[in-house]
Amino acid sequence: MEKQGRFSQKTAVLLERVRRLGLSDEVLLVSAASGDVKPLQEVSGDDSSYEDFFVYGETHGEQIAEGIRNGYRMKFNTTGGLQSWLKERLGREAETDFAMSVGRIEGLALAADEAEVLRSSLAPNWLMLEVPSAGEGADKAPENEDAPTLPASGETGTYSLVLKFLSEKE
Repeated sequence: MEKQGRFSQKTAVLLERVRRLGLSDEVLLVSAASGDVKPLQEVSGDDSSYEDFFVYGETHGEQIAEGIRNGYRMKFNTTGGLQSWLKERLGREAETDFAMSVGRIEGLALAADEAEVLRSSLAPNWLMLEVPSAGEGADKAPENEDAPTLPASGETGTYSLVLKFLSEKE
C-alpha cells in the first residue's frame, strides 16, 4: 500500500481549495517539485495566500507530493477547520448539508467514495460514526472506530463526526 502524507489542517484545506478551483494534480506535483506557488496563487486569486505553502510543508515534515499522489491524513482537526475542509474537499456546507455544535458535525450524507475519503483523511482526534437508518437505534461506534461501515458503492450513508474526548464523556 502506498504511504499517505501527514498534513496540517491548514495545508489540507489550502490544497483542497486549489483542487476545487480546478488546479490538476499534475500541475500541483510540478509545483511541489519546483517549489513554485505561482499556479496555486493564480487560481486562488486573493482568496488565500500560498506564498509559504511548500516552505511551511517542508519545515513541518509534510510530504506534499506524497499527499497529492497517495492521499493524506490530517494531523489534527478543529471543528471550524473540519467545516472548511468539508466545503473545499466534498462541497458540503454547514447548516445546509450538516449541523454543527461544539465538537460535533451531524447529519452528513456521503456517497461511499466520499465517506472513504473522509475516513482516510480525518485526524485521529475525531471519530466517524455511521448513523443507523430509521428504526436501528442511536449512533453506534463501529468495532474499529477508525473504519466505520461504509455504504455500498453508489449508495449514500449518513455520518456524525465527534471529537474523541466528547465521546469518552458520554
